Amino acid sequence: MIAEGKIIEIRERASIVEVISDHLTLKKMGRNYLGLCPFHAEKTPSFTVNEEKGIFHCFGCGVGGNVFHFLMQYEHLTFPEAVEQVGKRYGITVERLDRPAARRDAEEIESLYHVNERAAAYFHETLFGRPEGKRALEYLKARGVQEQVARRFYLGYAPPAGQGLVAFLRKEGLSLKNAVRLGLIGERGEQHYGEKFFDRLIFPIANAGGKIVGFGGRVIGQGLPKYLNSAESPLFRKGASLYGLFRAKEAIRELDRVVVVEGYLDVLALSQFGLSYAVATLGTALTADHVRILGRYTKNIIALFDGDEAGRKAAARGFEIFVEGGLLGQAAFLPKGEDPDTFVRSEGKEALEAIIEHAIPLADYTFTWLEGQHGKSIEGKSRIAQEVRRLLAKVRNPFEVDLLIRRAVDFLGIREELLRLPARPPGGQRGIASPAAPSKPLLTQAREDLAERSLMTLMLRFPSVIEQVEREGDLERIVSSGWSEVIQKTLLEWKERGKVDGAKLAERLAPAQASQIAALMLEGQDIPEEDCVKMMADCLSHLRRRFLRGLERELRQAIRAAEEKRDEKTKKERMLEWQEVVRRERQLERQRLVSKTEIR
Repeated sequence: MIAEGKIIEIRERASIVEVISDHLTLKKMGRNYLGLCPFHAEKTPSFTVNEEKGIFHCFGCGVGGNVFHFLMQYEHLTFPEAVEQVGKRYGITVERLDRPAARRDAEEIESLYHVNERAAAYFHETLFGRPEGKRALEYLKARGVQEQVARRFYLGYAPPAGQGLVAFLRKEGLSLKNAVRLGLIGERGEQHYGEKFFDRLIFPIANAGGKIVGFGGRVIGQGLPKYLNSAESPLFRKGASLYGLFRAKEAIRELDRVVVVEGYLDVLALSQFGLSYAVATLGTALTADHVRILGRYTKNIIALFDGDEAGRKAAARGFEIFVEGGLLGQAAFLPKGEDPDTFVRSEGKEALEAIIEHAIPLADYTFTWLEGQHGKSIEGKSRIAQEVRRLLAKVRNPFEVDLLIRRAVDFLGIREELLRLPARPPGGQRGIASPAAPSKPLLTQAREDLAERSLMTLMLRFPSVIEQVEREGDLERIVSSGWSEVIQKTLLEWKERGKVDGAKLAERLAPAQASQIAALMLEGQDIPEEDCVKMMADCLSHLRRRFLRGLERELRQAIRAAEEKRDEKTKKERMLEWQEVVRRERQLERQRLVSKTEIR
């Protein structure tokens, strides 16, 4: 937790244009700055930054907020981390007010990161600066890895024997207990430690922020296992880590796609040949966590498989992994006996890119594979239908479910109604389908909430509107639920500060809400002040008429229910209420016709 005053000081000192310009090119256009959005692929700039208001918004993908929101999404930081990063840029020291235990935890994590960073420096220096590293350099040369690529990925070498790393860490004054926790060394008794990596080429594994979380080691001689990874630790989870992501993330964003391979050397080879958008799993199959992480950068994830039977089975299993990660995924296949490293070196970049360009949706491949496994008999089609239903039950997006069902019908010739039946749970008992409820957007842009959007735009633009809205006694019940919280927090900001700072307000809101606030602030820049009172009145009138129409429908239903029960007393009471609602609704309609002002 960071003191509120410090957050305000940093936000007011910072130039949002300067901070964002550290990461992308902006061009002055009138009162705003425009650039190509880093969060989705586009050719025409729609990413808009307003220095005066301290906000950004992309009118292409909808992302937006203040300077902290930008760094949180661009660098995948927490809010405190984003505040600290902006503060550091402007020479402002940030102290967190966390509980002592939380502060200790943070310090402990930082000390673990530091051990990894120094260990990586030791391995790197051993490879390039000591005689012991000559053998590993010769191995890299034989594999065709250029020195500049090895340096760019900060490769290292662990000698075949000795206490080199242990001695280095002691000399640096670092905790050997932490090195044990990180799986760099092993404890063999009181104050006796042994190395974990022997005679191995070392691949430092960095997270998306560039911090080293673990290491992979590839044996140079004949030892086993061929590859050895760091142990699971507070920093490292093999099933949620991707080699090369830190180096590849900018290219992934720019090209809006990523290729997933299996090995460290595959990533090095592809990078060396100019395919800089590749990442690797760490000797494990792709996991749903991997898919979720990559989904932050692009929805176009292409898994590159070997063309042999094992690779094709892995591709069929991959569809379920992608679905669990919230995406559908694509598959590309190399010729039998090839891996990305050998193929790109023998056939060249263009040949590999051609394979990638012809990637097929994993769903299509899976349906074809299932047909090949079970055949076209009645029994085979029954098994296929059951398996497809099981997979579709994991797809969260109802539109994707519909698309996949239609595609399965085309591929397999199975009747659509069979695929729409609920999947049977284990044990053969028929269950009731319980698809995940679609997430309700916090703020929509549909026509039904146009009045709320217009009212919120006016509140952000003109303080006089806030004063009048604050006096409205029925506001909470006439606005839609998605907007009620936003408007209430706006009024709270007004009460506390005597003004509404949109960039400050965004910090109180969820990311989707913050993005909408940024959009409304930019959309409302050209509204003339003389029109604001009349526009506000029209917005409130529309909201009340909409509320009354809903109330009228509810009362009509209550009247019908009373008639069916022959409850004359209740029917009469509801009729009187209905008549009053209709009277108020007609009164508002007459006022609207006199006004003749459209709600914008």
